[in-house]
Amino acid sequence: MQNFTKSQELLERELKVSPLAAQTFSKSYRYFCNGIAPSYMDHGDGCYIYDVDGNKFIDYMCALGPITVGYNNPKVNEAVINQVKKFSSGSLQSELEVKLAEKLCKVVPCAEMVRFVKNGGDATTAAIRLARAYTGRDMVLMSGYHGMHDWSIGASANNKGVPKAVCELTKNFEYNNLDDIKAKLEEYKGKVAAVILEPIQSNGPKDGYLQALKDLTHEYGAIFIFDEVVSGFRYALGGASELYGVTPDLAAFGKGMANGYAISAVAGKKELLQQIEQGVFVSTTFGGDSVPMAAALATIEILEQPGFYEHINKIGKMQLEGVSKLIEKYSLQDVLSVSGMPAHGGVNFEGHGKLSYLDIQSVYSQTMIENGILVFAIWNLSGSITEKEAQLYLDATDKAFALIRKAVDADSVDGILRGGKVDPVFKRNIK
Repeated sequence: MQNFTKSQELLERELKVSPLAAQTFSKSYRYFCNGIAPSYMDHGDGCYIYDVDGNKFIDYMCALGPITVGYNNPKVNEAVINQVKKFSSGSLQSELEVKLAEKLCKVVPCAEMVRFVKNGGDATTAAIRLARAYTGRDMVLMSGYHGMHDWSIGASANNKGVPKAVCELTKNFEYNNLDDIKAKLEEYKGKVAAVILEPIQSNGPKDGYLQALKDLTHEYGAIFIFDEVVSGFRYALGGASELYGVTPDLAAFGKGMANGYAISAVAGKKELLQQIEQGVFVSTTFGGDSVPMAAALATIEILEQPGFYEHINKIGKMQLEGVSKLIEKYSLQDVLSVSGMPAHGGVNFEGHGKLSYLDIQSVYSQTMIENGILVFAIWNLSGSITEKEAQLYLDATDKAFALIRKAVDADSVDGILRGGKVDPVFKRNIK
């Protein structure tokens, strides 16, 4: 029987001194069933994590994407420890900065130059600033999530605190819909500095979409940007650009580059990056932090090994196919569906009768936790995952879907849910 006593005690303490008791929205206790789920991690090893109460879970969150090779990897640890003994951030740069920049220029298709920052949003924001400076224009067209900075979050429903004038400078376009982006490029003709998107969303781009989008963007004189913060180093070493053979003008990378250590980068054409030498301000105190650079070099060396991505895709396909069969087994097509690609895929939830999609997701979340699986709905896979863990995931999913079937038949979660419901900060429209 799982015990979450220490997690609950820590949660109560932190809620008094830090909003949401988490520094990342998606790591907040509100994304799980409160009272019957872990909130604080003690340590990780491979594809497993251990919480502060000693409970063990197969980790399908991978820190929201950064863990690519697995926790406590000896090669990454050794590189980090060796550099920690020297310095992390210092008064001069590290030799590792040169090596990592050179490495990225080799493995990232668009990279002629690289600028290092810290978070994914730093990298996307740097890319937008470079595009605006280069074109002399202000408008941005975007598709996907690109971080918390004003230019991006101002175009979302979560734009409290962003000046209205800033919100008006960014417009969303629909992924995989060329007619939509063309209409917006025409509407803001001569004003668009950049078209930025997450190149892999849901089930990925339609055939020819990314190239056609690039051509349209250039036709209207804008800079074409890939936000590869999620897709970079997860689907392929060179990200979506390598996977689909489409090279953007600029690309933002982060998350999986250093197996959990904080680093991100904007990469792209030399003529765009060199603007930093000409007055475009992209400068951070910790951009040259050498410890995550050591981790990144060690991580990329592992990712370069033959078979790394083939292994992740094999496990992911096994899970996607298994989940699809379980949805059919329990006739849950009205409330559940499979989406995504092998390295980053999972389950979607829909409401039914009196049940909201969050009711359905709460039953799923509770059951997965009870069976030692830490997952939201969409998984990330690290290189340390094996078929053994994949089968345990599918066994837990079978139990979760059986209970969802029971809840749907009863049109109620009474007697099924034992803790609080999943209650994310940002919600979809509940059906």
